[in-house]
Amino acid sequence: MNKKISATQKAMFACIVVLLLAHLPFGLSPVQAEQSQNGFDLVEKIKLFFFGTGRQKSPIGIPTGRQRGGAVRGRCSNSDKQIIALVPSTKEGIKEGIPFVEQTISERPTFWFYVPYPGLNAEFVLINSQGEDVYATTFLLNQQPGIIELKLPQTIPLLQQSNEYRWVLSAICNPQNRAADAVVNGRLKRIPISLALNNQLKKVSAKNQEVSAYAEANLWYETLTTLSELQQNEPQNAQIKADWANVLQLVGLPPKVPQTWVTYFLPNSNKNSRSN
Repeated sequence: MNKKISATQKAMFACIVVLLLAHLPFGLSPVQAEQSQNGFDLVEKIKLFFFGTGRQKSPIGIPTGRQRGGAVRGRCSNSDKQIIALVPSTKEGIKEGIPFVEQTISERPTFWFYVPYPGLNAEFVLINSQGEDVYATTFLLNQQPGIIELKLPQTIPLLQQSNEYRWVLSAICNPQNRAADAVVNGRLKRIPISLALNNQLKKVSAKNQEVSAYAEANLWYETLTTLSELQQNEPQNAQIKADWANVLQLVGLPPKVPQTWVTYFLPNSNKNSRSN
């Protein structure tokens, strides 16, 4: 009797193993399959929450002192390449150069751009809802054309919760004619972290779970920056590398551009060097 039960148990176990293997991607080990499924879920979540049809573009006007010579352009006149803010946008927004008003829980968020102009000075300005400069600085674009990450200095005032801000990045194509600047701009709003997200972040055990949590909370700046940290921590991980490339493609990074980046730790404010 015991032998018959044992044989039955073995048969049932074999069936279970076959069923489990049938649900794994062909040719992958269980660990690889889990990574693949997690990667698929991550990119799909980012598509859903930041590029879904339900998102509405936000009308953005030109702030006082920010419209030079009646034109705001995304490229230098001697180039066919333009600066790209690595933020989501609707199809209409892409045509008009209008990104969303993105939310952030960061006191000093990190900004991401594709800049095709090496050797130029650039200006970054952060403006509050009253049209006042919270931060303004110039710095040298000393990298090859590609992705840049801008980190704000710890000396500037913290972004205030529930306040909306405008950022402007200008590549100074001709220092003698600031109307010729290549300019991109957008808006963000700092919100308080929700209790649900706070509890969720306390439970995460891996960076990809943290990225997923930020995506579900519609926090673009945190999503992209944390995904970059994941890519930096595991540069040999093919799935993470693919996720990073897919997300950059979603925000309009041109083909064949290297997916590595240069980090700029922006200096303290030097407003006197800025021209309006």
